[in-house]
Amino acid sequence: MNKRQNAIFSISWINSVAVLLVLLLGFSCGASKKLGNKDANLSSTELLVRRMETKQVKAKTFDAKAKIDFRSQDISMSGNARIRMQKDSAVWVTLSKLGFEVARALITADSVRILDRINNEYSVYGLDHLSKEYQLPGNLLMIQQVILGNPFFLSRRFNSTTEGDRYLLSDVGSGKEVKMSIETSALRLRNLQYLEPGATRSLNLDLEEYNATNDKQDFSYLRKFVVDSRETGKVEVNIQFTQVELNVPISMPFDIPQRFKRVK
Repeated sequence: MNKRQNAIFSISWINSVAVLLVLLLGFSCGASKKLGNKDANLSSTELLVRRMETKQVKAKTFDAKAKIDFRSQDISMSGNARIRMQKDSAVWVTLSKLGFEVARALITADSVRILDRINNEYSVYGLDHLSKEYQLPGNLLMIQQVILGNPFFLSRRFNSTTEGDRYLLSDVGSGKEVKMSIETSALRLRNLQYLEPGATRSLNLDLEEYNATNDKQDFSYLRKFVVDSRETGKVEVNIQFTQVELNVPISMPFDIPQRFKRVK
């Protein structure tokens, strides 16, 4: 692979990292609303939301391997990822192609750092920078909820109906629409749709292939994202987890070699 091909290859992967971060940052902007613990007058929908909260995957640490397929208007790529997280602290991601690591990212409460191992470069962004560039707020805690496959945007404002073996939750207001499809038996989140009509921004997330983790929690091993916005265009990302371990010791090394040049 010549230098020009290296550059194109690396830029594609670095852009893929950036867009993946935007997906996680941008569509994790709605904080979950905890229901009051002592409210004796909860509606049936509020009780359902409370039950969903208790069923969420709980993890102080997360360590996973995954295959990622990424398609946008300009890029179509696939590769392998290692994803780790420490609750309330950081998310760490490496992307590899043909057995070689090409990019590494570290997300903390206030920053995103990206290593480009092909061009020996690194970048540092504030979450607020990515938020302003893509007109989307960022939130580390919600990023971690997305990784775990937990429902987000939970609030008292939901209306609920039942259709077959699914609960259908919807919240329409303040220029945003949120819809969820939940299994009635296991309370698994199967589909989430988020729409901002005024901003021409939408997210569709399917969660499939639920199975038990090492500590017997119910986890979706296949995620299918479709995002469309003015900032990103239409982007499709499939994440197939091949190995998941919760609440095990992890490390998140992120040393920047001296030969690496910082770029904006």
